[in-house]
Amino acid sequence: MEKLAINGGSPLIKNSFPSWPIWDEKDILSVQEAITSGEWEWRGGTKCVDFAEKFAEMQHVRYALPVANGSVALELALEGLNIGNGDEVIVPDYTFMATAAAPVRRGAKMVLVDIDPETFCMNPDLVEKAITGNTKAIIPVHFGGHPCDMDRIMELVKHNDIHVVEDCAHAHGAIWNDTYVGNFGDISTFSFQASKTLNCGEGGAIVSNNKDLFSRCRSFHDAGRAMDKSVYNHYLSGTNYRINELQGALLLSQLEKFEAQCQKRHDNGIFLTELLSDIEGVRPQKVDPRVNRHGFYLFTFILEADMPREVFKKALAAEGVNTQLEYTTMHSLDFVRESGMNSGDFPNSDFLSKRSVWLRHESLLAERNQISLIAKAIEKVLANRDQLKDVM
Repeated sequence: MEKLAINGGSPLIKNSFPSWPIWDEKDILSVQEAITSGEWEWRGGTKCVDFAEKFAEMQHVRYALPVANGSVALELALEGLNIGNGDEVIVPDYTFMATAAAPVRRGAKMVLVDIDPETFCMNPDLVEKAITGNTKAIIPVHFGGHPCDMDRIMELVKHNDIHVVEDCAHAHGAIWNDTYVGNFGDISTFSFQASKTLNCGEGGAIVSNNKDLFSRCRSFHDAGRAMDKSVYNHYLSGTNYRINELQGALLLSQLEKFEAQCQKRHDNGIFLTELLSDIEGVRPQKVDPRVNRHGFYLFTFILEADMPREVFKKALAAEGVNTQLEYTTMHSLDFVRESGMNSGDFPNSDFLSKRSVWLRHESLLAERNQISLIAKAIEKVLANRDQLKDVM
């Protein structure tokens, strides 16, 4: 029997994992250029515009607009689609609260549906059952970077006047069935918050292939202005969702690193999935065969072994593998319960909120031998869990 590190044994992993964010001299120089240009607002500078063009190119969409953060990106997308009072918006029960809050803040009714128990993404069968005559939008969330079943979701709206807003906050660079996420819906949103795989501390974006819808959102985000018109002509009752040139500069330089990082996360994530599939007591997120590239913002697995999750996580951390805090369910949040929009049964999201374990995405930027040690550390803790009885 191998003594666990939490009980004074030797940690299995001696080398630290990559830290996040990863930055270098190019990032400093890019921000320095923005500062010394004297143009700190996006209107007079070039960094935000250049980033928008390059991000659209990376995601293979026609238009991209950087905004203040991923939360307002969702609200802006719904505003651009004119979704509000009396409208219903279908949202997965397991996601970050911003996905659920956006329709509520627009005055719409949020309709929660349970997730698929294997991919942890929105269950299209339940989406179909939730559609009513008042349904105006569906917000599929590419949870952890795994794309939703967009083939089925788009089939559901083909003959209905229902919009699709992809929440891609976890899924930069992810590809479903040979198409980059962000290209399926009417409009899609991204987050560049500090923990995301592409980030500038705080920020976000909307992307779309619909010129008129994009122009409408662009106007809303810039005080209702129109491109190439007087700055004091306000055509819509807009607000200020803009980012500044310093953020644009950092995103530009970070974008240069992204492709290699994204592919490495995917390769290592698939490798770790295969390793964990052979370990009794854990079950990794299933990767649908139509996923060409997983975004792997999170590496998620289910702890099936009969032991407290927090005890398992502490023992795993002692072996050198750090985890992070998991979401709770939307239907259990105070603002959702108080609004009366939490009706229904959500067994899969309830289970995920209680038994899932999340590894941070930067762990997947380690070298392959270090990835193998993650699996060995998990196996070590499970094989010696009797040593944790005092902790339990």
